[in-house]
Amino acid sequence: MSQPRVEWHHSGSGCCSPIGTCCLGWCCPCILHGKTRHRTKNDGDMSKYSCCNGSCMGFCGLTMLGLSFILPWTSRSDIRVKYVLDGNGCSDCLCACCCQPCDVIQQAKEVEYREDLKQHMLHQQPGKVEGMQYQQQQQFGPPDGHHH
Repeated sequence: MSQPRVEWHHSGSGCCSPIGTCCLGWCCPCILHGKTRHRTKNDGDMSKYSCCNGSCMGFCGLTMLGLSFILPWTSRSDIRVKYVLDGNGCSDCLCACCCQPCDVIQQAKEVEYREDLKQHMLHQQPGKVEGMQYQQQQQFGPPDGHHH
């Protein structure tokens, strides 16, 4: 039985905020794509992140060939599967082709949100759980009150 899909937390049209992500998505989408791929593959751990990584280089190479939509398209699909989000291959392709900067920004914000949420849930202290309570047992002595 599969999990029900959930909506993306961030919309594709909300690409102007935060401003740093917006600027990176419009001016250097290869770096933002590489950062998002690293975060996705490493469960949010950015300790070994380098802005000049394989995903970034691949994005640059495909851009020079006029195929810059391919990696955001496949990345969007991977994100959908990992976080059980709405959409399909056709919508992934449309997002990557129609407004690539908005798509790359949405992916970055979504992955950051989902990984932060997951980390918060992992480190959250469990609430007080009602434990088993035992009734006090009655102590019975000899029926006639005499000790043998």
